[in-house]
Amino acid sequence: MVGVAAAAASLYAAHSKTIIPLRVAAIVANALAMTYSLMHGTYPTVVLNALLLPLNAWRLRGMLGLIHEIDAATKGDMNVDWLLPYTRPQNFKAGDIIMERGEYAAAAFYIVSGEVEIVEINETYGKGTLLGEIGLFTPDGRRLMTVRCKTDVQTAKIDYDQFKELYFQNPQFGFRLLHLIVARLQSNRELPRSTVPT
Repeated sequence: MVGVAAAAASLYAAHSKTIIPLRVAAIVANALAMTYSLMHGTYPTVVLNALLLPLNAWRLRGMLGLIHEIDAATKGDMNVDWLLPYTRPQNFKAGDIIMERGEYAAAAFYIVSGEVEIVEINETYGKGTLLGEIGLFTPDGRRLMTVRCKTDVQTAKIDYDQFKELYFQNPQFGFRLLHLIVARLQSNRELPRSTVPT
């Protein structure tokens, strides 16, 4: 019976479309498989599942932590520090163009330090600003604004492929990302529609 339950949990994990039910089912399957293998003296299977169980638990903890951080971030200010573990650093010099109007949008940038200017609207933004995330949702995938560095700038870059991966692992991430974008649009409602930073 334990073996059947382990197999059922494994099948459920393989069938899960989202990461949290998958990890929970995988943890249950690992525990049941270890029990079954101990009962029948198949120690290589015990060792395999003993290694997989903490790995699955660690990945589940990470995803639950991400959800908690996203919830906290969207209930507070526009801080997007919760994205930083999924980014890589990219630095620019004063005068460099980070993104240009009309170019294909492939990534978003979080300003870690320094100041940038949205050329078309002559607005300056600094540390804590996320730029380029709206480009993921434009119909033609093109930038709407040009962003130029006013000072040396440190950014954290996140590729759209990473956005998509996070979404498919956890659809709630996609919902929270849209929540962030809508909140940004609402906070900039005094600007004409075509002048929202993207």
